[in-house]
Amino acid sequence: MYIQHTIAPLTKQWSWITGNIGHAGVELHENYGAVVRIAPNELSYIEPQAWRDIFGRPGRREMIKDQAFFGQTQDGAYNLVTAPYDDHARMRKLFSPAFSNTALVAQEPLLAQYAVQMATKMGEAQSRDGHVDVVDFFNFATFDIMAELAFGEPLGMLEKTDYVPWVRIIFDGLKYVVFRAVLLGVPLLGPLLNWATASTLKKKAEEHAMFARNLVDKRLSYTDHPSGKPDLWSFVLKHSDDGKGLTKNEMYNNASTFMVAGTETTATTLSGVVYYLGRNLKIYKNLVAEIRSTFKTSDEIALGPLSEMVYLNAVLKEGLRLYVPGGGGMTRIVPPEGAEICGQFVTGGTAVTMNHYPAYRHESNFARPREFLPERWINTDDAPFAKDRRDVYEPFSYGPRNCIGKNLAWLELRLLLTMMLWHYDFELLPGNAGWTNQKSYLTWEKGPLLAKLYAVKR
Repeated sequence: MYIQHTIAPLTKQWSWITGNIGHAGVELHENYGAVVRIAPNELSYIEPQAWRDIFGRPGRREMIKDQAFFGQTQDGAYNLVTAPYDDHARMRKLFSPAFSNTALVAQEPLLAQYAVQMATKMGEAQSRDGHVDVVDFFNFATFDIMAELAFGEPLGMLEKTDYVPWVRIIFDGLKYVVFRAVLLGVPLLGPLLNWATASTLKKKAEEHAMFARNLVDKRLSYTDHPSGKPDLWSFVLKHSDDGKGLTKNEMYNNASTFMVAGTETTATTLSGVVYYLGRNLKIYKNLVAEIRSTFKTSDEIALGPLSEMVYLNAVLKEGLRLYVPGGGGMTRIVPPEGAEICGQFVTGGTAVTMNHYPAYRHESNFARPREFLPERWINTDDAPFAKDRRDVYEPFSYGPRNCIGKNLAWLELRLLLTMMLWHYDFELLPGNAGWTNQKSYLTWEKGPLLAKLYAVKR
């Protein structure tokens, strides 16, 4: 039995609604330790062992996801994030070839094309406006890339240097997911509050789904992409006639999911890394020295050498640690027979959460946890990093449901940051202090991050 701090039943819901869930989690774990009862029937963990006990569980039935957040969609279909065990295994098998290393090699020219376009458009914006908003440009690039992969055509945001209405809807749709899950958990009053406050957000979420549906239908009108581009469906459709393929609704839901999970999270990480680089000149100089000595021309920037760059990868790892893309935890439900988690028995039906954000900022896991220190991933045996518990670090989750797009995300992170810093030096404009103090609705609600670019003279 846990004797831990118990917060009032509505405190957690209020933290979600107000977007304060990440910062509240940090405060609770700092005050009450590695395991905190954050609701009457929910425990939050920041211990490395929790990954193995909650998300690993080899040979045992998996702990299901919290259905309030991760249930069926309104059309009754699942996607890779929400699917129960058998459906998830089937979908994962179908999509895995599209995210394999072989696929990445085939997709690399497409990603490189967008990285070059991003750098070019950044320079044009700097000349026109005297600054750039790096959040916007990373969003433009990641959404255009994923649209090519998920729908076979770009959204044209880099070309126009502006958001299409559908992408703006996505950000509001994330709020709807949070509001609906939280409000429906409030007895009696919840459904009424949900109807009153979330109707507009619900409409936007439905618009997002319909837009994705139409784009998928257009792409599915042909088996192979006319241009020969290796998008997701060129891999998936090869296996759609064996009786174990995806239904149309599953295709719609997965494409829609990829347009959220495979875009904004990457752009968020890149924005956070640029923020921390702009505030740490020595780290910034070390990184650009590595980039510009490794690649003499931008045409040389490629998957192979990027994956071997020690300092670049340390910077990105540290960015994912200090500014993991989302403040909330990853909640599962303990099966009826109960389970041992971090050495203690937990009764069946309990919600258990592994909380990235407070875990990565807690001094029991990392030395100097609030500082941006890429060296912790390089000099791992040196003080003060020798005692860092690096096995708590799983930004792409853990176990059989970890992020299927992890390899693609790493390629985008390396490629887009390197392309920007090969072409430009930058400095953050005044007024960005405290930029990471943000609200979280599944992902961080970011304001502009304005920087002045200086073209590198060669």
